[in-house]
Amino acid sequence: MPLYGEPEPPYPEAYAKGVWLFDRRHFFECHEILEALWLESIGTPKTHFQALIHAAVCFVHWENGNRKGVLSLQRTFKQKAESIPAERYMGLNLKRLVADMDALAAPYREAPDKALTPFAEVATPKLEVEGFEPLAVGERELLVLGRHVEEDEDS
Repeated sequence: MPLYGEPEPPYPEAYAKGVWLFDRRHFFECHEILEALWLESIGTPKTHFQALIHAAVCFVHWENGNRKGVLSLQRTFKQKAESIPAERYMGLNLKRLVADMDALAAPYREAPDKALTPFAEVATPKLEVEGFEPLAVGERELLVLGRHVEEDEDS
């Protein structure tokens, strides 16, 4: 059951694109596209977009080998996500994403000296959504978002 005032599909195009980017490990670009939504939002949608931005930036830090940044952003992601009183919001299974992010961060919280696993070896979570399809982002838009990345073979 949706929360009172929760936006219903169709969701903003940038949100559907952000989900697509996240699932394809384009975390910097995901952050960039969702930031515009976050800046324009208020209330629970703003918190939702900020939680996803924190999740994406967690992996930007991982990619850069910044262990402290990974743990900090995972923690703030969890705080934002858990402040939304629903397991699913705007079609996204928040409960599962929190659990997946917790599982990735736990070994590093438990062992302060443990080095980060190389990013290429990390199985990052996939966003479980319903009620809409993620929207593909082309190479040109990826360039506009800030960094050149290779187009996925399956896109």
